Amino acid sequence: MRVRRSVLASVTAFLLAWGLGQEAGAGPSHGQPERPFAGLVIVSHGRQTIDLVTGLTVLPDGGSLVDRHTGVEVDAQVIRYVDGDYIEAAGVTVSGAFGEVVADALRIDVENSLLIATGELRLSRDGLVVTAASLSYHALEQVVVFDGGVTGTEPAFFADRLLLDTLTGDVLLDGRYEFAGDLFTMRSPAAGGRLQLSLRQSGDEIVYAATTEVSPALLERFRAYL
Repeated sequence: MRVRRSVLASVTAFLLAWGLGQEAGAGPSHGQPERPFAGLVIVSHGRQTIDLVTGLTVLPDGGSLVDRHTGVEVDAQVIRYVDGDYIEAAGVTVSGAFGEVVADALRIDVENSLLIATGELRLSRDGLVVTAASLSYHALEQVVVFDGGVTGTEPAFFADRLLLDTLTGDVLLDGRYEFAGDLFTMRSPAAGGRLQLSLRQSGDEIVYAATTEVSPALLERFRAYL
């Protein structure tokens, strides 16, 4: 990532800047397609330190991130990053094609176009509210995988894992699950199974239709993650 910085500092192993905003941006080479998270812009909310040896930049007062390619936006209490490699953040609110996420921690693997959120995370999007231990957003494929026990409140369900297609809004519950419908409750076999939740518009409401007959197209969509 190319970096544009405006700082007051001494040339030492660590560079300290007080109260200045920082932008770190990366664009593709001329004629090359832009990769997810390669066009990140990072703005500091206050202090920043830079280790000239390792390239690690720390924003202890937090900051914000915007990715021009995916539309992902992050606001965080603390940010640590190495240009072109990774970004780590704590106390985050994240928004994107997947919805809005609140989480304890976040890591973006720039090379692999992968965003991972962990720790008391909660996602909200059209007709869906989910809590889980971890979330992995595969930006190239536009697929989100929830792990570590997943609970939904809109609609009401729980599952070992959940996969979300951010393009269609369709969901796959994987492993052991229980889904509370309006008229009946659907449960997996003891060994686990799969339940498809298809996004539907019902009047002014967005609802999910549940079926154990998972479409081949959805299975193919998620094949790499099952």
